[in-house]
Amino acid sequence: MISNVVFYFCFSLIGRRRRRRTFNTFPFPPGPKALPLIGNLHQLPLKKPFLYFAQLSKIYSSPIIGLRFGRQPVVVLNTWRAVHDLFDQRGAIYSSRPYIPMVDYVVPGPYHVAFMPHGRNWRRGRAALVSFLKDEELEKILPIQQAESTQMVFEILKEPKGFEKHVLRAFCAVIMESVYGVRGTRELTDRFFEIQDEWAGILDMGAMPPLSVLPWLKYVPSVLTPWPGWRKRSANVGEAQRGFYQELFEQGKKNICEGKAKESFLANLLKRKEKEGFTDIELVYIAGFLIEAGADTTAVASLIFILAMAANPHVQKRGQEEIDRAFGDKLPANIDAPQLPYLQAILWEVLRWRPSFPLSIPHATSKDDIYEGYFIPADATVLMNTWAIHHNEEDYPNADVFDPARWLVDDSSSTLHGHSADSVFLSTDEASRRRTYAFGAGRRVCAGQEMAERSLLLSMAKLLWAFDMRPEAGTVLDTNVETGFKDAVLTGPKDCKIDFKIRSDPREVAIGKGWERASTILSKFG
Repeated sequence: MISNVVFYFCFSLIGRRRRRRTFNTFPFPPGPKALPLIGNLHQLPLKKPFLYFAQLSKIYSSPIIGLRFGRQPVVVLNTWRAVHDLFDQRGAIYSSRPYIPMVDYVVPGPYHVAFMPHGRNWRRGRAALVSFLKDEELEKILPIQQAESTQMVFEILKEPKGFEKHVLRAFCAVIMESVYGVRGTRELTDRFFEIQDEWAGILDMGAMPPLSVLPWLKYVPSVLTPWPGWRKRSANVGEAQRGFYQELFEQGKKNICEGKAKESFLANLLKRKEKEGFTDIELVYIAGFLIEAGADTTAVASLIFILAMAANPHVQKRGQEEIDRAFGDKLPANIDAPQLPYLQAILWEVLRWRPSFPLSIPHATSKDDIYEGYFIPADATVLMNTWAIHHNEEDYPNADVFDPARWLVDDSSSTLHGHSADSVFLSTDEASRRRTYAFGAGRRVCAGQEMAERSLLLSMAKLLWAFDMRPEAGTVLDTNVETGFKDAVLTGPKDCKIDFKIRSDPREVAIGKGWERASTILSKFG
């Protein structure tokens, strides 16, 4: 698709001056040779580029790779050390966002926290999100997480072939109920994911014209480009997204007035409105961003967990044994992660094995920098390759194998590795390394990591307790990331056929009774 743009290049970027480079005695990070005007665009795969970036790191024996998207400098970080040194240690330089023109066609202003450049507006939006995710606030959300994970298991019991939509609904509903105080019905959650799929599709590499590289394309009729109808598509997504978030916002305010949502995030946002100077449209998008950040990635991680269990019955059996020792025939609740080390190890392995967000949202540099003898210019786009970090064979031998035991002191142990001297990571014992980079790094790291891990542990425990998960008869599960996973920004399993068999009659009864209690809790949201 991108190669078709070559026809237009002779008309592009004429008369632009090269940006003056400081530190010009230092080379740009190594990478494939760039062509005039188009840079490395002709070499980029449109599917799963994180695999290509990881391969380049091996070819050039460098933890960081330098590319050009047109004339835009792009640096890819393929090791945890580079991410730590730049995102974590030099956050003042590496915490902004590159300008993504396509976002302007969807979001009607600088309101989306994920894409805001580093500055005052981002800091106050971030502060509002963090206020919702403090420990005391998470304790208030726990009953919702308990109830929705129970409803998810109940729905899978009644309609196992629809397990994917039940998982998606449950994780989305947790956010809707805790943020807006609005019940996460199937109708609402289906609408959200329909919009979100299209929104993610627009942001996928090659799906839309590269306006940041070739800005003149916005003046070319779309029918004359490889992206016919792109303006209408982005406008439709923007209209649907704004309408949906506005609808939830108004319903949330109504519920607050009726006393149904006094402890919701929206209630707290409205209290901060005057003090922080937020406008209504800013609040609409801050609340909406929480659904995007909290529903999609955790739901996909849960689907990856289900695939991993069905494909690795020995892991599933060991996880079930641990859950059974802790809960017997009682539906799991109030998960104490330190008391369930193998479950915790399964979670970390799910996040490592097939990260749902294999390339981070791009960062941008705010000034020139030097790293490992390489020059990284201001306004460069910087990508964290989560996939490459999590599949480094030096740290994770047999990295493509799903093996939670790698997180334990030894295979027969029930003790998790620590963070420093007894680190799981074979190539380092540094306490500065994160256990997972699935939630990002630096000042832009996901503020909702703890909430997400709680939801995931609850759902995983209940699924292991309730079901034997296995491939449907006559099917073979494809766990290969190249063929068995979607080609999208958010990389989840393709349609896979899983059979859910209830483990015992008493557990089926317990699920029914648990659902009755959960329904009472959730009924307050309407």
